[in-house]
Amino acid sequence: MAKRRQCLQALAGKTYGAHRRTLRTAYITYIRSVFEYGAAVYFTHASPALRAKIETEQNRCARIITGCILPTNRAALLAEADLPALTVRAKELAATEASRIARLPAEDRAKQLLERDPRPRLKYRAHEAWKRACAQAAEEGRPEPALPDEDALLPHKPCIRRVGQWTLREAGVSDCPAEPFLRVSPEPPWSAHQGSVTFIVDLPTTTRRTDPPDKRREAAERALAALPAPDCSIWSDGSAAGGTSNGGGGAAIILHRENDRRIECLAAAGTHCSSTRAELVAVREALKSLASLPADSLDAIKEIRLCTDSRASYAHMRSRLWGGPLPSLGHVLGGSATLIFEHLRRVGRVDPPVDAATAVAAPAATA
Repeated sequence: MAKRRQCLQALAGKTYGAHRRTLRTAYITYIRSVFEYGAAVYFTHASPALRAKIETEQNRCARIITGCILPTNRAALLAEADLPALTVRAKELAATEASRIARLPAEDRAKQLLERDPRPRLKYRAHEAWKRACAQAAEEGRPEPALPDEDALLPHKPCIRRVGQWTLREAGVSDCPAEPFLRVSPEPPWSAHQGSVTFIVDLPTTTRRTDPPDKRREAAERALAALPAPDCSIWSDGSAAGGTSNGGGGAAIILHRENDRRIECLAAAGTHCSSTRAELVAVREALKSLASLPADSLDAIKEIRLCTDSRASYAHMRSRLWGGPLPSLGHVLGGSATLIFEHLRRVGRVDPPVDAATAVAAPAATA
């Protein structure tokens, strides 16, 4: 971190220096990333003296970012730089890693190690020193001294297991069920099938979020008018409070061959979820409702048009899932509509929402 700090210092020249936001971004991506590599393991186990040495490096970077002078209070310095203390960041990383490991298969060695409950052997000296200071303060009638660190409440030596589980308990999410990771086949689903699902993600007329609603509506209507007339239309939407919690979605199903009969469905996406997952839960519930229709209604449905603005899952699958780009837009992804969207729901649950409208036409023989 100390060597890379010189690059940050060069960016912060007095006559040509970069903006504070640029310096903060450079610090997080280029310097703090060195600390974060393995911090969930080594920093949670480090002694307070070693933690203080590494915190000093961040304080120096924070002074470069903010221009604060040396006597500035450390808490005020980090608040001005909008940076958490590295001890807090390490706990966040430990909790994130503990949550990730909890979602691994039962036979995974990392999960087996995390779920073990060995008898603690090493006492935490910081905890014992704080307890002695508390006892001495009580004898002298003074208030309790402040904790040297939040994990000083732990009686035994901290580690990724104890700190991760303790952080999740403090955050109130330790009882939330861990959804297993999706096991993805090595071959993309569109490699063996053709003609079942088509994704259309571009409008005939390019629009922006700042455009007037009438212009955006006209572009969407032109895109829909260019598609074949469907037997069934699905309009879905979902959201989460702040993009992270109390998500839910809903959909309206219109059966055109039954005098435009309308079916509505609602579903909760979870207490802790992303907006993307809420969008895809709405799609899933719509397809499940469609699949539960009587056989005569299903037989009349040959083409389904599903309109949603959840583009993040499609972008995720294109760029990450199989290590390369998908076929060009309009190529077949394969499989039935139900299987495709169940797959999208799973792979898209952790991505942040992408603010772009997507029109999806899904011609499928089965729903």
